[in-house]
Amino acid sequence: MAEWFNIFRSLCVVKMFLICLLFTTDIIAREKQDTVAVTLQLQWNHQFQFAGYYAAKLKGFYQDAGLDVTIKDGGYDEHGHAIVPESEVLFHRAQFGTTRSDLLINHSRGFPLVVLANILQHSPYVFLTTEDYGFNRLEDIGNQRPISLNLPGSGDQRIDAEAVAALLVAGVDLSSLNNHFPTWDLNDLIQGKTQLMPAYITDSPYFLKKAGKAPVAIEPRDYGIDFYGDLLFTSEYMLKEQTEVVSKFRQASLDGWRYALAHPEEIASHIFNTYKMRGEQYDKAFLLYEAQEMMKLINPSVIEVGYINKTRWESIAKVYQHLGLIDHYDLDSFIYQSDTGDDWERFKRWLQLLSFPFILLVGAIFYLSLITLRLRYEVEKRKQAQRELAKQADLDSLTGITNRRGFQKSLDREFNLAKRYENNFTLLILDIDYFKEINDLYGHLAGDLVLQSLVITTQRLLRNTDLFSRFGGEEFVILLPNTPVEKGVLLAERILTVNRDNIVLFEGKEINYTISIGVAEIADEDVTTHDLFKRADALLYQAKDSGRDCIRVEGIPANNE
Repeated sequence: MAEWFNIFRSLCVVKMFLICLLFTTDIIAREKQDTVAVTLQLQWNHQFQFAGYYAAKLKGFYQDAGLDVTIKDGGYDEHGHAIVPESEVLFHRAQFGTTRSDLLINHSRGFPLVVLANILQHSPYVFLTTEDYGFNRLEDIGNQRPISLNLPGSGDQRIDAEAVAALLVAGVDLSSLNNHFPTWDLNDLIQGKTQLMPAYITDSPYFLKKAGKAPVAIEPRDYGIDFYGDLLFTSEYMLKEQTEVVSKFRQASLDGWRYALAHPEEIASHIFNTYKMRGEQYDKAFLLYEAQEMMKLINPSVIEVGYINKTRWESIAKVYQHLGLIDHYDLDSFIYQSDTGDDWERFKRWLQLLSFPFILLVGAIFYLSLITLRLRYEVEKRKQAQRELAKQADLDSLTGITNRRGFQKSLDREFNLAKRYENNFTLLILDIDYFKEINDLYGHLAGDLVLQSLVITTQRLLRNTDLFSRFGGEEFVILLPNTPVEKGVLLAERILTVNRDNIVLFEGKEINYTISIGVAEIADEDVTTHDLFKRADALLYQAKDSGRDCIRVEGIPANNE
């Protein structure tokens, strides 16, 4: 009797599933009858910076979603007034917009705006200067150089939090700077009206090179400030009143971005031939350069396009709070919660491909999947446990960072990528000076505390993409992807300084320590990772032999002695 009951129950489940499928196909048929007109407001001029939205329109992704999308460029209007996407969306002149991480500041001040997707996983914002002015660190600005940044008191209501945070980390006194209202005009930099200005690394260095100048870009990430770049947003009103439209627009836009990143030349040609760009310098060669630089910031081979990491937003919010730009924040109402909306859109597109015989087949497959569901659950639990064990095997139990085993995996991967795509990366090997004496004088518990303190102190200076590992004993390694040796040296100097100034308290005693660092960049003659590591290790021992508490790097003097 029980067996017949189970069969009857299973048949009922399958029948209900088929009814639901038929019902949803009817919904889809009715939904396709209506087209909704929406406007997307960009924060700057037409260029590859917004390629995904152009691709979504070109390839029919918006049309397939029942959307008629108008894309408006930003920048400045005919009266010279800045076009602010947040205002355009709030006042319903546009339904969607693009902007930067500062959207969180507006949200915390009561503006009902919601981030839908983070397109650039890292900000393109840089401090831009040229080799003519002879400096490449924020610490060397001084109070005489004319600079133009969005800082408090600059005369602009907008404040670049990234700039302020990086300057403070560098120990710069903002009140002492010779700062003026920024125009974002590269001619000011070329003509000497300013020696430092805000810029996007995706475009301004290209134009400086065309003007015969050697650009020097100082990145906030070099100072541990790693904000999101361009993002897609909407209003709470849209999210509440037209939930399905928001979900469709978001998904179609992300589909457009995936297509644009896979076909940069096609989309660059489309932008050049279709959209009115401001300035003759916006040629196809520039668009392809921009595509190449954006690929590094989006990193689609590693991170899902549009991915939102709440923990990173938490870190950004803490920076805003520290700078006094916001008092409180609510990430739950700020970050888009897709629930099942995006999955539903993908499911509907899939259903459109099905005819009734296929629906019957799907029902049968669904029935069989019920039988194996429990087994899959158990297998997944076992795999999860295995993954957790593997993860723990790659971590150092004392400091919580990657151990030698985990580091070697990352080094091998980064080395192969660098060789294949001709990327650069820099390796730092650092060692605590006279660590044995610390253990002998204070005990091994104190030594452990010094190791942990070094990790905490150093990690604050690193980017999310950098890999910090304990190689063994008191020796540590730092892998810096897409980083030339010159920037590796700048970071090494800051690491050297903050650890020299760090005081470890142990049982009422103050323990000071110093470190020595060897810095090496991947070279054409490096056949294996061993070749690179051997050079960096030799440089570390040169630093040790030179009196310790210093840096050694091939062919480049370091300002650390």
